[in-house]
Amino acid sequence: MAENGQNDASFDSGRQHLGAVYAKALIGAAEKLGQTETVLSELESLVTDVLPKLPQFDAALCSPRIAHEEKVRILDQAFADKMSPVLLNFLKVASQHGRLDCLRAIAVAARKLFNELRNRLEVKLSSAQPLSNPLRELISGRLANLLGREVDLQTQVDPELLGGIVVRVGDTVYDGSLANKLNRMRSVALERTTRTMRESLGRFAQT
Repeated sequence: MAENGQNDASFDSGRQHLGAVYAKALIGAAEKLGQTETVLSELESLVTDVLPKLPQFDAALCSPRIAHEEKVRILDQAFADKMSPVLLNFLKVASQHGRLDCLRAIAVAARKLFNELRNRLEVKLSSAQPLSNPLRELISGRLANLLGREVDLQTQVDPELLGGIVVRVGDTVYDGSLANKLNRMRSVALERTTRTMRESLGRFAQT
């Protein structure tokens, strides 16, 4: 089991490395054309909105059994009039090198590189319910003022939070969720109960 875990870790590490290499090439090409935000948005939409909903399409792009020429035809048919040429050309290059299975790693690395170029700080926010655009903008503004840098706010819905929000900035987590508050209340109650039982047992032993 440990050996499999090590192989999985090496595989993930390899994808992360490739993702960083390809992301640098993509961002570099997009920067020259002044289209970085558009290209990055399109790539993220591809990996988060399109591919998960079309698993057969995703599998075809990643399959080593399908020739590069066929993948180019598929890409042109799907995206020729719906995607910026710089991203479409990039996908074809990735296909030529057999790296379309790394698109998610590339998207993550590209976002990180873009934020570094713009001196933006990535902040991940989890909430029990989707945030409205006004609330999202309000939170972004307050976080930017608090952190002293422009914020790239990445949001996700986690129903297990019950309510409130959890904010992650780098390795620091600010947990303001209702679930966390309830857990703290349970911990305090359990600690008090345990202490009371110990005190009672101590008095019993002395009698």
